[in-house]
Amino acid sequence: MSSGTNTATKPTALAMVICEMVLRDESTHNVSLIGLFDAITAARLPARHDRMHVFVSLTGIHGKHGCILQCKAPDERVVFEAKGEVNVQDPLAVADLNIQLRGIVFEVAGNYVFEFYCDGGLLTMRRFSVVVGE
Repeated sequence: MSSGTNTATKPTALAMVICEMVLRDESTHNVSLIGLFDAITAARLPARHDRMHVFVSLTGIHGKHGCILQCKAPDERVVFEAKGEVNVQDPLAVADLNIQLRGIVFEVAGNYVFEFYCDGGLLTMRRFSVVVGE
């Protein structure tokens, strides 16, 4: 991944949350995270998860930075990857990124991890589990 336009400022991750839904109030710009979770229970495998959100809050951003969100299986295989850019001119501002994921297939049970990279460096990560049960 190539470096952003401003490498003097290193972004800082404030939070990374996995949830079912993200709502944003248009008048106040407040964000509500609905249905936070750290485990998915599947009746059988492979299991398809129709929709989830990964919400990441960053600060210390100045200029344009390339970002990657990866979901890794228990064997470290990349299950999902999304690439994008964030561009913020005020390094004191908080940039909230809502990454909606649809139709991710989990082949095996175990501990998975979402990893968020900025300009090629790991900024934050969040573990979650896929379990088989009723």
